[in-house]
Amino acid sequence: MARPKGPYSLEPPVLGVRVEAAMDIMIARNTARRTASLLGFAPSHQAQLASAAATLAELVLKTGEPHIVHFCGVANGEKKGVQLSTATPWLSGVSASNVMIALRSKIGDLMDEILVEGEVEPTIIMIMWRREDDAGDAEDDDAG
Repeated sequence: MARPKGPYSLEPPVLGVRVEAAMDIMIARNTARRTASLLGFAPSHQAQLASAAATLAELVLKTGEPHIVHFCGVANGEKKGVQLSTATPWLSGVSASNVMIALRSKIGDLMDEILVEGEVEPTIIMIMWRREDDAGDAEDDDAG
C-alpha cells in the first residue's frame, strides 16, 4: 500500500480503506468516524469527517478503478488534526483549480483544508483540525 502524503507531519493512527465496491463507502465512513474518535474529535466533527470520507470514496468509486483512501493523524506545530488522502492518477493533466472547484462544491465546508498535490499522480488531501470544543480525550492531550 502506498504511503499517505501531505504537507504536515503524519501521526498515528494510519489506516487505509480500499475502495472498489459500494460497500466500501460505508467502510470509509466508519473508518473516518473511528479515526476522528481516536484523535479526540467531538461526535459532531466525527460525523463531518465521516461525510467527507464517504463523498471522497463515492467520487473515486465512480472511476471504476480501486483506490486506497488513507486516514491519519497530522500535526502542524501545536495544531492536531486528521487527514484523508488518495492518489488520483486519472486527474493527471486536469487543471488543479478545476479539481478544487469540484471538490469544494462536493465537500463544501466539511473540511478545513483541501489540497491537490502532484502533477503526474495528483493526490487529493483533505484535513480537519481539532477545535477547542472537541472532546480532548486523545491520548497525547494528557501530556499538557
